[in-house]
Amino acid sequence: MIYKTRTEIETLTDRLVDRSLPRPLWTHAAHFAAGFCLLHRHDLNKVINDMPNIIRSYNDATGTPNTDEEGYHHTLTLFYLYTIDEYIRTLPEGYDFVDACHHLISGEKGAKEYPFKFYSKKLLFSIEARHGWVAADLE
Repeated sequence: MIYKTRTEIETLTDRLVDRSLPRPLWTHAAHFAAGFCLLHRHDLNKVINDMPNIIRSYNDATGTPNTDEEGYHHTLTLFYLYTIDEYIRTLPEGYDFVDACHHLISGEKGAKEYPFKFYSKKLLFSIEARHGWVAADLE
């Protein structure tokens, strides 16, 4: 298991939000864990509204430029937030937070290749997709 306790996931999320998370800890799995945690704290619309600034500010604080080629990616962020929200809605009542988070991260939806079921690489890596929402062009 990547994260052993709910507190560990919540601390990771809090450190992302306050921009104190060490850059090496901002992994693919951490993106999912933070999204999972934030969607337990707030409704989807609030997280969608807040997440762009959270990630851009974090990137600025850790020296990652937000450009046409790197840093914040709007379509990927929203795609994963919608995916995580849908996943949470399918969980049975009384589920274990940490187990559910791990299942998300290690499952099909947590795979780095998952967005390519819906998006061509050309579209997903376009400047338009990085800076704004673009609808999927495949599935």
